[in-house]
Parts: sequence; C-alpha cells; structure tokens
Amino acid sequence: MALPTPATAAQACSRGRAEGTQATTNIPWERQWLDLDRAWTIAGASAAVTVAVIDTGVDVRHPQLTRAVLPGVDFVDGGDGRVDCTGHGTAVASLIGAREDPNTPFAGVSPHARILPVRVAERIDDDMSVGVVARGVDWAVARGARILVMAYTLPTDHAAVRAAVARAVAHDVLVIASAGTVTGGAKSVPVPAGYPGVLGVSAVDGTGAVQSGAYPGSHVDIAGPGVDITAGAPARGHTNYSGPDMAAAVTSGVAALVWASDPDAAAGTVARRLAATADPSPGGAGSPSYGAGIVNPVRALSEPIASGEPRVPTGFMPATAGTKEQGPAHGAVVGVVCAVAALVVTGLGVLRRARRRLEQPRGNT
Repeated sequence: MALPTPATAAQACSRGRAEGTQATTNIPWERQWLDLDRAWTIAGASAAVTVAVIDTGVDVRHPQLTRAVLPGVDFVDGGDGRVDCTGHGTAVASLIGAREDPNTPFAGVSPHARILPVRVAERIDDDMSVGVVARGVDWAVARGARILVMAYTLPTDHAAVRAAVARAVAHDVLVIASAGTVTGGAKSVPVPAGYPGVLGVSAVDGTGAVQSGAYPGSHVDIAGPGVDITAGAPARGHTNYSGPDMAAAVTSGVAALVWASDPDAAAGTVARRLAATADPSPGGAGSPSYGAGIVNPVRALSEPIASGEPRVPTGFMPATAGTKEQGPAHGAVVGVVCAVAALVVTGLGVLRRARRRLEQPRGNT
C-alpha cells in the first residue's frame, strides 16, 4: 500500500498564529498530583518511546520541545508538522514530552519521549477532516510510532478513520483519545475513543472530581489530570488548559514512561498496567465517568500486576490479529473482584493525595 502524502507546501497559519509569552514559575498541580519526581526516579534512564501527536502540529520553537520533536508531516499546508497555528497540538506534545528546564518547574510526564508531529488540521474545533485524520494515522504507524494520541473527538464516525485505527491497533500501537464532553445535547458514542482498542480518557481536577460536562460511557477507560492544568504554549511560555484532550495527553505521557521501562511489552500490556494500577475513583471500578480509575505513574512503574486476572479497561478491546497478545474480556469473577476491591479502597488514595497537594502552595500561571 502506498503511503499517503501531504499537501503541496503552502503558507501555514493564514488566519494568524498564536504565541505564548511568559514561562510559569509555579509548580503545576498535575506534577504534584502525579508525583512525577518520584516517577522519574523510578523510571531512571529508560529508552525513549516515539509518540505521534495527530493534531494541529507542534511548535518546535518552544525551548522545551526543540530537542523533543522529530520531523513529522503536515497534511494541511505541507512541511514537516513542526508548526502550530493555534497551540492545541503544542500543548498536547508538551504534556507528553517537554524537556526539563531549570527556568520553570513545568515538564512533560515523559521528558525523554520523542514527539512525532502529524498535522491534520489548523484548528481542532472547526476544520477537522476525517479523511485527513485517517491518512495521518496510517502515516504515523508507518513511521514507527508506538503511541498515537488523538486528543479530540471527531464530529462523526467515519469508516476510513475506524479502519486506520484498527490497522494501528493490529500493528501493536497504543491509541489514546479524548473521551469527550457533552455539548449540544445527546449524541452517539464519541470517536475515536469509542473504537475497539482505543484507550478513552476523561479529565479530573485537583480534587479528583471528574470534569463537569464529561461524556460518560463504556468508551471511558481511565481518567487523568485535565482541568486547569499547565501546558506549553506556541513559541514560548505556558498557559492553562482544561478538558479530556489534556487528560489524554497526560495519560499518553504515563504510557510512554511505562513502555520505556519495558520496551518489549505489547500495547495491550501497557494499557492493562495503566488500568490495574489506577487509583480507585469515587465511582468505583468500571465507572462510566472514570473507567478503571485515575492514572498513577508511580504505581504503574513500581507495582507488580497479577497475571491471572488483570483489570481490563471498560472499553479497551485489544485487536484480534497482529498483536503480541490478547487481553481477556470482562468476566464475572474479574468484575466481582474489582468491585470488592473498590469498596475497600474507593477514594482513599485519591483523597489522601488530594489533601497532600491542597496543603502545598500553588498559583496561576
């Protein structure tokens, strides 16, 4: 199959180009919540994992991203994907792999990850083409990305995107997507989060509460910090974002950390580890708003996982062909075990960590 090619190079950002200003000097609450300093100590000098950000591009000018971003592709204006007119893709990439910088306490969850930018839109909210997204997925898989981040929901199900995602999963690629928010009344299950094999992520705030307006359902596999969190802005500096898009980025960073520490693991193994080590949520195991719980990188990197009955995310269905291993479907025994465990520890880990973080100083960027 011939690889898709980008559009002929054109002038990007014809409608203007956003740029950040000042770097934050405050410790982001998500760094404290996730205990990233401890997670990085556990991870050590792990191998770098390539994460494809299929989005609005990534601004390579940002000093914390310059060494993190590989040449990618631009299916909108041509080029290598390292330009971002609006900042969405840059924010996503920064939460995953922004390098540490002595001038700011902000850094990505996996600061050694390699970011592969795949620019499929100028603006997430008004010009997403499902056909272009599908081409971007295929391109990223062909270039060796191990994780694909689709930090948005598409306006409609589309056969081309569904097929491209299925091909990615079959190639042992971990696809992570935003679980979406409820806007404009009822609608169908958000995609790509609702596709088989995709890890759908909802957002929580600094108290562990799920974001207001979150879209609940079986497509929600796990939750992560995503409300009022700090992320990189185009060119320089930082800004605050909210939504499951950012939670998907954070979770992708955790997945990159875990995979870097065990490079031979299968995508399904990484996903199940994230779920099995997630902090219990107020909704209990399998909650339609939290999925398996709230992602915890320290536990994901350090805790042994029983091989007999791993806790599988509610909507995560590994591909039937082309993967290294298959995950078991939810069974009655697994459901009972998870439910009992949730009753014992529900909320304890979340509340304990939230209390510790609320006692620490924080400020706005």
